[in-house]
Amino acid sequence: MRKNCTKTNEEFVVPEEEMSLRKKLGVEGEPEFSPVFRFLQLGAFWQHWNLHRRKCDKTGNEIISVFSPDCPYPVWHKDEWIKNANPPGADFNETKEMFPQMWEFFQKSPIAHNVGTRNENCEYTDDWWYSKNCYLCHSGYQCEDLRYCYRTIGVTDCQYCVFTRDSELCVDVVNSSNCFSVLYALSCRQCRDSAFLYDCRGCSDCFFCWNLRNKQYCFQNEQLTKEEYEKKRREWDLHSRRVYEQMKEKFRDTLKEKAWHRALSIEHSENSTGDYLDECKNCENCYLVTIDVEDCINVIRSGVKVKDCLDIIGSAFNTEFTYYTSLAQDQCYDDKFGYNLTQCKWTEYCAHCFHCEYCFGCCGLVRKQYHIFNKPYSPEEYEQTRKRIINKMKKTGEYGNFFPGYFAAHPYDESWSSFYWPLTKEQQKKFGFRVRKHEKRRESNYLSPAEIPDRSDKVDDLLIQKVFWDSEIQRPFQIQKADILFAQKVGIPLPNIFYIHRIQENFRWIPFNGKTRTVKCGKCDTATQTSWPSEYDGRILCEECYLKEVY
Repeated sequence: MRKNCTKTNEEFVVPEEEMSLRKKLGVEGEPEFSPVFRFLQLGAFWQHWNLHRRKCDKTGNEIISVFSPDCPYPVWHKDEWIKNANPPGADFNETKEMFPQMWEFFQKSPIAHNVGTRNENCEYTDDWWYSKNCYLCHSGYQCEDLRYCYRTIGVTDCQYCVFTRDSELCVDVVNSSNCFSVLYALSCRQCRDSAFLYDCRGCSDCFFCWNLRNKQYCFQNEQLTKEEYEKKRREWDLHSRRVYEQMKEKFRDTLKEKAWHRALSIEHSENSTGDYLDECKNCENCYLVTIDVEDCINVIRSGVKVKDCLDIIGSAFNTEFTYYTSLAQDQCYDDKFGYNLTQCKWTEYCAHCFHCEYCFGCCGLVRKQYHIFNKPYSPEEYEQTRKRIINKMKKTGEYGNFFPGYFAAHPYDESWSSFYWPLTKEQQKKFGFRVRKHEKRRESNYLSPAEIPDRSDKVDDLLIQKVFWDSEIQRPFQIQKADILFAQKVGIPLPNIFYIHRIQENFRWIPFNGKTRTVKCGKCDTATQTSWPSEYDGRILCEECYLKEVY
């Protein structure tokens, strides 16, 4: 079935599998928006990239939160919120539309200052789970002793790693797993004691290599003896930022001119489409999804036991039977049209709720059942009132649509979607999203990053007292003692840009815009789908040619 998106006028296809899953989930009708716009809409409700100093609206104490001081919701420290959440409620008014009624009391409902649980010494994190001793990290699970990392699972003692699993003592490692003591690597597996690798597996003691399998002592894909390799390796002193940046530039050129690229990164998966999938089964149009994900359609950034889900983004683990929801995390089941839910079941149009069941149109609830508009009902009254509200929302055209953009607790520019689909202020307003207020910063008070020493092994301790200015993203930053010690331990230069800036640089190595494109294989000219941008055309291989060339 072909349709045109009512928001962007983009033509899109609704496959039979999606209609079947909609029926299984109890969703009526056909989608009105393209999958890409649905991704953009849901991602706009996922706070990202920013941590703010602000006051807890409960205690007045200073906290670090993903929500700025001008957030339209009251923001409480999570511990206070879980202990004392008792937001105001409202009665259902059949003469009015539902979204305006909900927005009136949503703005009075306290929300937690960040997302995640069961962490120790991880106050400067967000979307962080079951971890210990981590600082300025986002979207991680079961990690320890990390700084400046994003979307990591089971990772220890690393910095600036993105989409990385089960690795240790790594820096600038992207879309990789089971690596140890690796610097600057993309799409690598089971590698150790190496630097500047692309698409290598089972390799050790390799430097500036690509598409290798089970190799040791290689430099620029040339096999050397141990003595030759060690001599060559000493020529490139990665303590120096000048050398490190030179290698990064050389690495970028090599990926365009010499390396082969697998058209789609799909690992250990069955009957699945999309890109960057690992351990998936029967998944369609899914991206950046890993570990035991099954029977899902239009799902992004989810993983660890996710099943029977449609149009969702950011579901962390153990999420099932969920539709059109952003951040249904940690043991969620049968949730529809919600955002920022943890351990919630059988909910609709709920936001910022924890451990709730059978709730409709609620915000800021903790451990509640049978609530509508934040007010309790008996099970029988709940079901009757819920049906009345749904009937009303169907008449007004609200039911089946996600929350209007202004419900998000943050402006669009601080959302996950803003990274992939940047919008002008006019476009943000057109789609109903909140626009970030301009922040004036006094750049004159900060030092230039050019004053940071080139080498990390020759540093004056007075450096940690200085504040530097990242002019590209307009943010100040400092170098801490822990940064110096780590850089000296692993043999890398000190940071010279704001941490999110560097995370986003690494993030861009994973090409994604919500869909794939058709390209000719660089070997056999067969048409294949890929997420790689056109600048890599000619080096992109279909699966069959990739396996012949690389393995």
